[in-house]
Amino acid sequence: MALGNLSRRSFVLLASASAGALIPGSQAWASGPSVDPAALAGSPPPPPLVRVRSASRSLPILAAVANQYFVEENLDVDYAQFVSSRPTFIQVDQREIEFIVSATDNAINYQLNPGNPAGRILDNVIVAAHDLGLGLALVGAAGYPTAEGLRNQRVGVDVPHSGFGLPAEKIMLNAGLAAGTDYTLVSAGSTPARFQGLLDGLWEAAIINAEGVVRARETGLPVIGVVADTVQPYQGGMLASSRGWLKDNPGTAVRFLRAFIRGMTWVFDRRHRDAAIQLLVDDETSPELAAKIYDLNVAADGLSRRAALSPAGFRNVLELRAEFNGFELPQDLDLLASPQGGLYDLGYYREAARSCGYRSASGALL
Repeated sequence: MALGNLSRRSFVLLASASAGALIPGSQAWASGPSVDPAALAGSPPPPPLVRVRSASRSLPILAAVANQYFVEENLDVDYAQFVSSRPTFIQVDQREIEFIVSATDNAINYQLNPGNPAGRILDNVIVAAHDLGLGLALVGAAGYPTAEGLRNQRVGVDVPHSGFGLPAEKIMLNAGLAAGTDYTLVSAGSTPARFQGLLDGLWEAAIINAEGVVRARETGLPVIGVVADTVQPYQGGMLASSRGWLKDNPGTAVRFLRAFIRGMTWVFDRRHRDAAIQLLVDDETSPELAAKIYDLNVAADGLSRRAALSPAGFRNVLELRAEFNGFELPQDLDLLASPQGGLYDLGYYREAARSCGYRSASGALL
């Protein structure tokens, strides 16, 4: 099956999209061919549909689609990008989407704080790691090369005081500037939308990662601060699902995660570098730019090897939220960082990883 690539036009045309809608002009990546319903009479039931959404393109998911790993698991995977994490987490809660790739802090916020952007506690639980930030950085618009230059200016984040907004606040605080007093946090949507807003002058800086930060550097925009230089390690991205769906579909969850882990492993195998780069090439992404995006994915603060959650990285996410008074009720960070805290359930991941031949490794939750 041919893999549809996302054009850069689709990558950058996000700011005008309605919340929760797919990126205008983009293609959803499907793992299996459509089938005439009449042909199914007397046939086995169709593969279960698994809908997956992420802000930026997830290279391990693209790899799993391209290499037919989901098809081999008898899954019909519908993968596309979202515009904002808030409506997408609500869709996970309502079981309209099975998996979301988003900031680890978002999943924590929606599980613990009733005053989160959704206005209520949402049913979601972390099931695997995706990345260690993917080059997460605070990037200035043209003419704004320093944090001090952002005094009384606007900083674009997905949602203020949540997700990647907190690392942005940390970088600014280290420079002596506090949100709400010295600058304004602006709800700016996903990474592609935040990058486009920098180009359009909608804000003077934004926290961005993944291919967005690569494109920003290529455009010549100044990098004000890198999260890996401030918080290390940092469990930037994760994969979450609803507890209800997982309980009702444990086998499907394990099969999906097994294909996802295989995709992650494939990306890290340097023998596949050229093929992985080709997955990122389209009319607006040259092979040279795609190579830089790939290199970011496999960097130290790139993807999470084997999709294994980093205990230290996860703890740092919790501590960063606590530093900015991000818990509405008193919390025991030691408990939250443990399996008993309920923020993550790695049972499905563990079964999938072991069936791939992996066992517990030092420094990773497996």
